[in-house]
Amino acid sequence: MQKKVKSKFGLSLVALSLGFAPVLAHADTNAQILKELKALQAQVEQLQAKVQAQDAQLQAQGAKVQAQDATLKAQQSQVASAAAAADDASSQADHNAVQITGLKGAAKRTGMDGMTVTGMIAPAYVYNQDQQNSSFVFLNRSNGSAGGSTLYNYDNSSFGMANIQFQKVMSDGTKWTLNLVPDRGAGTLMNGNSIINEASVSMPINGDANTRLIAGQIPDWEGYEYVFDNQTYAVTHNLLFDFAELSAYTGAGVDITRGSWEWKALVGNMDAPRYYYNTAAGTAGTGGRAPGAVFRVDYTPSSYDNADIGAWAMIGKLPNANSAGAGVSNGTSAAQMFEVDAYLTHAAWGYYGQISYGKQAGAAYNGGDAKWWGLSGTLTYNFTPRFLGFARADYLNDSANGGGLQGGAEFSTLGSPDGVNGFGPDPATCDATGANCTGNGANRYALSFGTNYQISKSTKLKLEYRYDGANLPVFWNTAGANYKKSNNLLAAGLAVSF
Repeated sequence: MQKKVKSKFGLSLVALSLGFAPVLAHADTNAQILKELKALQAQVEQLQAKVQAQDAQLQAQGAKVQAQDATLKAQQSQVASAAAAADDASSQADHNAVQITGLKGAAKRTGMDGMTVTGMIAPAYVYNQDQQNSSFVFLNRSNGSAGGSTLYNYDNSSFGMANIQFQKVMSDGTKWTLNLVPDRGAGTLMNGNSIINEASVSMPINGDANTRLIAGQIPDWEGYEYVFDNQTYAVTHNLLFDFAELSAYTGAGVDITRGSWEWKALVGNMDAPRYYYNTAAGTAGTGGRAPGAVFRVDYTPSSYDNADIGAWAMIGKLPNANSAGAGVSNGTSAAQMFEVDAYLTHAAWGYYGQISYGKQAGAAYNGGDAKWWGLSGTLTYNFTPRFLGFARADYLNDSANGGGLQGGAEFSTLGSPDGVNGFGPDPATCDATGANCTGNGANRYALSFGTNYQISKSTKLKLEYRYDGANLPVFWNTAGANYKKSNNLLAAGLAVSF
């Protein structure tokens, strides 16, 4: 039987393991503590980072607060400056108000309240081929005599003028107008050398501004063409304007506006401030009653921006310079005149037209009744807002009784056909003295072409070529000392208004 023997080495391992047990246990605890320390250190680092971030944010917020504070202080400074400026402005406004009140008071005391002043100056230049005349035309009398009257020719009519107008509107709506036009206005034609073109009042009736009483010297209401150079396209005027229309009326009437309609009517002297007694040397006057009545109606279509259709009529007596005419009494004779006119502007185009008819007893060349009718039309086109072109065509039939027009003045002192304007019978039918002509009067026509250039709001340059013709040789040709059927004219004008 084998005997078992104990091993010393096995006992030693047991003892050794029992001896190291506390040390191994302590090592595990240190690892755990180290692990916790590292975790704690990580948390501390995170807290430090967060604190640093919060500190940076606080610093940024502080800077923002400082900036806002600076902005607020700047705004407060601006508000203070604005308040000071407002105080200064208020003080200045109060001062200005006091001054304006004073000016208004002065205007009322001096009668300038509601007063407007406008005016125009418009020198012209004309070349007339048949008359061999090339000259500036401005405020002249065509006969060159300071004491004489102005001869009214188509190359010396209502252009080359200057005017100034005073107009006052009173507190009750009454309008007062005084328009002065030396040597070119209605007063020059019908009242010697008077510079008064218009002197009129327009008064509301029963406070109605659209129903008015009108009175005074009032310019003629006929036609589509205006009088003043700054309102016209051509330098010269059309044949109807120059020879088949009146100048002005002296009397009283009414002006009524209702919607798109306007009616005007007046009773008074036609082309005369007063009809004088017809006196001869050593005899008593035979009276001077010669009233006339004139009417005008206009319709403005609401469907157009700028359009009008009008009609005009005159019935009564007119001055008659043809003292040899039949039916002439006290320097006047019975007359009837009618016309229709219209205009329309649309986009760049403008259309203007007129038809006229007239008759006056004893105003013809042979002493019979003057009878005439005529047409006039103008077409305009704006190439640019400042540059405009125009064309105008006129026709005036004046053949009856040797020719004759309203007023009987065309042949009253000439003793022969009117060689400048082209009216009257064929000179070949006249005797050696140039008088006692027979046959029909000439029928006239005219064509004008030209441009307008608006240099500024107040300044207009006008250029015109005009061809005048007749069916008889009635234009006196100065160069050839003979009569012709036509004439050429060139004209330029500059109109400056305010």
